[in-house]
Amino acid sequence: MAELDPLLRLRQSIAANEAPITTISSDPTSDPTDNLALATHLQFSNPQYSYPLDTPTRFISSDKAVDLRSIWFAWQKKDVAIPDYIASAQELNEELASKDGTSKVQNLVFVERLDLITWLEGASEESEYIKGLESDASATRSAQVASGAAGGVSTIPRGGAGARGGRTVDPRLQEIYDGERRMGDRNSVLRGIKPT
Repeated sequence: MAELDPLLRLRQSIAANEAPITTISSDPTSDPTDNLALATHLQFSNPQYSYPLDTPTRFISSDKAVDLRSIWFAWQKKDVAIPDYIASAQELNEELASKDGTSKVQNLVFVERLDLITWLEGASEESEYIKGLESDASATRSAQVASGAAGGVSTIPRGGAGARGGRTVDPRLQEIYDGERRMGDRNSVLRGIKPT
């Protein structure tokens, strides 16, 4: 069985109401701990699998992958006010520094934390802070080739061979222009357009 993405596994376990547990080793029989400073692994029950808490995830904050410990900490503190969340993160960082000095919980800003919690709860299907999986990237590339947006056989520009000035209009911009309301001058609005 291929290893499932830790973020996706966490989201699925939350949806199934089977919260993972933090343990002090990867052994499934090890004792769970509530102290995130002592914990080293996040263990899921169905199917049974354990991830190290320092595993980088697809969640990106400040151009850096956020580790699983920070994601789990943000989820545990989802109902806590921002000042209490920041204070708890500083307290945990002090405990981690006294333990080994290398681990640290990344403090997520309000918007990132809100986006993460919304995505983990399943209230949104996408997040601007979560990179897509490799399979998602290849599916997107295939869709672009199929639609003619990228790669594949070149097409004739929209205006045809005799397009004015040889300019091509960006398809996204053309879509925006097509959605805009046509405006007329004052006289056309008041009197209507006369047939010619």
